[in-house]
Amino acid sequence: GDNPPEPFSVLTRQITTPQIECGITRTTAATHEVIRANVHRSPMYSGQIQSRGPRYCPSIEDKIVRFGDRDGHQIFLEPEGLD
Repeated sequence: GDNPPEPFSVLTRQITTPQIECGITRTTAATHEVIRANVHRSPMYSGQIQSRGPRYCPSIEDKIVRFGDRDGHQIFLEPEGLD
């Protein structure tokens, strides 16, 4: 990343939150098979949760179902905490 980190908004003077590295990978045909075989277990597809709107970030299973014609999708691997 940038050093120092560059804010997206001109309203943010500087970023003071510690920055950590994230990873990126892509799905494969084998990944898609596993997701399709288990999509019924997903909260999005079992009806447990609903999410729509302009800021909605599709889950990996949503990408596989909605854009199944693509041979791969990016996956960002982000740590859940700073520890």
